[in-house]
Amino acid sequence: MFGAEIPRQLERLGKRDDRRRRGAVLVLAALLMVFMMLLMALSVDLGYMLAVRTEMKRATDAAALAGAGMLIDGSDVAQVQAFEYLVRNPVAKVNLAEADPEWQEHLAELFAQHRDHVTIEAGHWDPTAPKPGPGETDLRFSQCDFLPSAIRVSSTHQGAPLFFARIFGESEFDITSESIARYQPRDIVLVLDFSASMNDDSELKMITSAGANREAVEDSLLEIYQGLGSPAYGSLQFAPQYLTVVGQPPSGPQMPQITVTFQADDVFVESTKDLSNVVMQFTDGTTQKIEGLSGLTGTFRGTGGNYYKQIAKIWVKSGPNDSGEGPGYGERFEDNADWVKAAFGLNAVAYPYASGSWNDYINYVRTSSAVKTAGYKKKYGFMTLINYWLENKPSYNQTCDLWKGDAQPMGAVKDAVDVFMDYLREVDTEDQVGLAIYDSPDQTALIEHSLTMDFDTVVNTVQHRQAGHYDQYTNIGAGILKGKQELDANARIGSFKLIVLMTDGQANKPSGIDADQYALAQAQLAKDAHYPIVTISLGSSADTWLMQQIADLTGGAHFNVPGLCGSVTDYRDQLLEVFRRIADDRPLVLVK
Repeated sequence: MFGAEIPRQLERLGKRDDRRRRGAVLVLAALLMVFMMLLMALSVDLGYMLAVRTEMKRATDAAALAGAGMLIDGSDVAQVQAFEYLVRNPVAKVNLAEADPEWQEHLAELFAQHRDHVTIEAGHWDPTAPKPGPGETDLRFSQCDFLPSAIRVSSTHQGAPLFFARIFGESEFDITSESIARYQPRDIVLVLDFSASMNDDSELKMITSAGANREAVEDSLLEIYQGLGSPAYGSLQFAPQYLTVVGQPPSGPQMPQITVTFQADDVFVESTKDLSNVVMQFTDGTTQKIEGLSGLTGTFRGTGGNYYKQIAKIWVKSGPNDSGEGPGYGERFEDNADWVKAAFGLNAVAYPYASGSWNDYINYVRTSSAVKTAGYKKKYGFMTLINYWLENKPSYNQTCDLWKGDAQPMGAVKDAVDVFMDYLREVDTEDQVGLAIYDSPDQTALIEHSLTMDFDTVVNTVQHRQAGHYDQYTNIGAGILKGKQELDANARIGSFKLIVLMTDGQANKPSGIDADQYALAQAQLAKDAHYPIVTISLGSSADTWLMQQIADLTGGAHFNVPGLCGSVTDYRDQLLEVFRRIADDRPLVLVK
């Protein structure tokens, strides 16, 4: 009896325990559902807060970058520009200017209204300063007295609504975001053409070959003369003069005073007594006599088969004078180096430079086609002497003082580099500049200065170089190679790396290969290293096609400076504008 009853009792107890467990699970599930709903509600609020924070950071980042891009125009302009981008990027669907449809016309006033929660400061970023610890002021950003290079934007979004957190008594929240943008430091290698052609626009040949303005060319030669210190050699004047020889003083009242001027292709004779005849001897040794003359003056040259011959000597018969050197031969005058040196006092003056001579200069003036076509054949003076140096003796080891003159377009390049450095100094962005020139003793290129912040040293070196300083050739590819090697070796991590390449001519080295293709191959290596090349083609003889190809290949830009109306001074303003644009094209980077 008892054995049958016990199992039934146990069965009833088990059923009661199952009912109790089911009730407990329901209660626990209900509690967990409430907790999960609270978590979901908090997640919604937290996600919303993160979204607002992201929007806020995006807005201050955009504002800082926009403001930094305008720092070159001054702090006030940059601050207003930064604020404009805060307005353009609403946060949590709230626009700072939503009540003013014409807000762009009242930016300054709108900025002033929001200064309690928007701070925009221009200053300087010092990456070498230690990073701040918790609660410490970030000393990497500071105010500065010079033109600022960074901008700091701090903005607080106030009263953003919460949704489910209201259960806990929190109905809104504030979000503050700070961004700092600065000019990215640049490592720039200037690769400049110092070939001999960088003197060309100051040479007399430009008057006829390029249609340059005569006055401009001659003024340029005068500036070079003045830059050399206006030297004095014998009786040479700046304006070229023909060889004029005053004959022997009269030994008596019946004897003549004769003056002979050897002109380009003829001889002008003037005497105080009537002329009787002249005998001309030409450079080939033949002679021609012209008789039956009258009057006190005359201009003479060969006739017939002698018409184009140059006159080397002339005998002038006037009055009773007689040299006895031949029948009817009067006083003798010669057109040769010795007589030229004597006439201009050069026989008592040492030729001033290591290469060349007075005799070589005199022969140049007599035979140069460039001098002839410019109208100065057989005219002696500093204008033709300087032209001789520029055309025949441009290198430093030939005429070591030419760097002092303002030969063009070399002078324009020097001015542009000087101003370029001034532009870089305007904003302290820790830019570095290196200098490479493709004009070297081995006909390639060389580094004159590794990357440096000592801009004065770079400017000084450029000023002390002359066209054809080391050599006369144009090895554009070697210049690019040297620029790339300098960036490879000495550019800083994190800097923006750039090559600025300039030429006034055509690539003509290395020998034995296609010089253009060699230059493009070096540009490809620069591209592979992510070094853009900004190219400047200077003058009508520059290879604009090659320079455009190099710029396009590397992601750079090409500037063509052709000059205007053939004036050698036209380059200066155009070059200054190009270098200004390069200097102002500063990349921006967010640093916070």
